Amino acid sequence: MKRDTAPGLTSDLGVLLFAAEELSQGRQVALVTIVGLDGPFSRPIGAQLAVAADRRFVGSISGGCLEKALTEECQLALQAGANRRVRYGRGSPYLDVRLPCGGGIDLFIDICPNEAALHRAIEAARQRQPFIMAFRQDTDNSALSVIDHHSAVEGVHFQRRFEPRLRLILAGRGWEIVAMSELAQMLDIEIIVASQEPATLDFCRPYADQLLTLTVPAHPPSLPLDSYSALACLFHEHEWEAPILLDALRSEAFYVGALGSRQTHARRIETLRELGAGSDDIARLKGPIGLFASRDPRSVALSALAEIMMLYGQRQPAP
Repeated sequence: MKRDTAPGLTSDLGVLLFAAEELSQGRQVALVTIVGLDGPFSRPIGAQLAVAADRRFVGSISGGCLEKALTEECQLALQAGANRRVRYGRGSPYLDVRLPCGGGIDLFIDICPNEAALHRAIEAARQRQPFIMAFRQDTDNSALSVIDHHSAVEGVHFQRRFEPRLRLILAGRGWEIVAMSELAQMLDIEIIVASQEPATLDFCRPYADQLLTLTVPAHPPSLPLDSYSALACLFHEHEWEAPILLDALRSEAFYVGALGSRQTHARRIETLRELGAGSDDIARLKGPIGLFASRDPRSVALSALAEIMMLYGQRQPAP
């Protein structure tokens, strides 16, 4: 069972789900989007917050310094029945709302987001399809639309790109996989665990979105690896890993890594070459896994996930 999430830690999809649920229940909700930044800030352009008419909210547009003020601003916008654009920080008329970073932030409040567009966005996210949410800022009524990431919109629209949730596939057995599953769930990562050991699958069950049983080392199941996916092999019996790694290295996965010492990694490369891996395949393989040396399951998990998250942030958006 997934843990309850603090409102400021809700995922991008969670913000849209909250807004859609409020509308489906016949309640008002405002969708707030960062549309401009002047100077450094803790959240990127496009970050969103959904605020209900009873002041409940989900999402994060600051480290906590603006959510209260924005909740009140949304109540005023809902009562007035019109969208509005507000600015905080540098150049703002709100002298009592200060930004510790010293910059400025522009936000657009949509007091009647289009429910059908929200559902299209939610469905695209669930289907792991990138999409763009676009809206005009010069209208009192919602002009929210959802288009695929190849399309263009006419006129003056703000566009916010959404990409699929990071998917992490963990293959192997042992406490490292359990620790990575637990930590990855806290990061709102989609988790798939593939193991030959029933105990590993059972321990990962509270955290994983999907469990796969490995049965024959030479014939692994087809893993759902797309360009938003990472594979980490954490086998202690290395005869299981080579076929899985080879398939992953030839997939669109942005990260493929494996646990083990440098000597183990050298032997792994030789095995992969014997199976037909080329130099480009080998160059993609990360090993030993992680950003820093670690010897216990939790630090291995932290090191590996830090490396995965770093590379995920550096990858180029899908064309």
